[in-house]
Amino acid sequence: MKYDVYDFDGTIYNGDSGIDIFLFAVKKYPKIILSFPKILWFALLLLLKVKSIEEFKKVVFAFVKNIDDVDEFVKEFWVSHEKKLKDFWVNKKTHSRDVIISASCYWWLNYIKENYNVHGLIATEMDLKTAEIIGNNCHKKEKVNLFYSEYPKGIVDKMYTDSINDLPLIEEAREGFLVKKNKIYKYYDYKPNIFVRFWRWGWGVYHKNEEFWSYMVVGFLTTVVSVAVKWGLLFTVLDAKNKIELQAAIVISWIVAVLFAYVTNRFYVFKSKSKQIFKEFISFIGSRLLTLLMEMAIMWIFVTYLALNTKVWVIIWTLVCQILIIIFNYIFSKIFVFKKK
Repeated sequence: MKYDVYDFDGTIYNGDSGIDIFLFAVKKYPKIILSFPKILWFALLLLLKVKSIEEFKKVVFAFVKNIDDVDEFVKEFWVSHEKKLKDFWVNKKTHSRDVIISASCYWWLNYIKENYNVHGLIATEMDLKTAEIIGNNCHKKEKVNLFYSEYPKGIVDKMYTDSINDLPLIEEAREGFLVKKNKIYKYYDYKPNIFVRFWRWGWGVYHKNEEFWSYMVVGFLTTVVSVAVKWGLLFTVLDAKNKIELQAAIVISWIVAVLFAYVTNRFYVFKSKSKQIFKEFISFIGSRLLTLLMEMAIMWIFVTYLALNTKVWVIIWTLVCQILIIIFNYIFSKIFVFKKK
């Protein structure tokens, strides 16, 4: 059977229903505000790829466990938010062959399915007693897997979305459509502005070698941390013209940068699963000690021995060292520390 498949948020719903239902819950149950610190913490861990999107959603929507009548809560929500459904979809004569597929949760989207007689709904499943996500988050390629799991012989006749994340489903469809606000375009005919095209190009480059570019981001941030600490010391409490104070500034900034770098490299860049954290950390420190000695030698030769110790020269040789450190640290981390079987 042929189906018209629709993403939900941003496609047939003007906005993000997950954000809206969370804010609705906060207004109705103000005590949810107490969970904000935990939510922000998990958001940071999600960004660093320490926590999964499933774990993050469990924390965000944990309030559902304390709602006595979820169906009534959902009904109240849609009474005030149903107006955000887009006319092009609401005014269809029939939804008998429509399938909504969304990363949002089934427990609040089922109301739309039932009230509009939608043929099918595929969404992220959640245990309402524990807020645990059942299975995987319904997103990107997982949407394709879930569609064919639900409809083994189904054909995606038309696919409507507002996001490039649904490209895997667009590629399965006979026709793909991009929904921008209240306008619908042929997916492959739509020409975004130069900023959007540049953004998409950048993401394409990033995903071709995600580890390398993630390392470059982390390397840049580590450099910022190291340089900020070093310059902060040398231009305030320590003197670059004093060789002992110069080396002290280098060592202190190195310690701070190494702690920052280990956490970000383990979880964000190399995504290490090793349970031998202590051994891994010692190896990481060993590799960083080599580049520390390299930096100390360069700074001693040019700043102390050759007396190039003005503020301008201190900045120049610091930046030269940081470039060399980024290169050698990546090589050492890749080969010796976070090596994969």
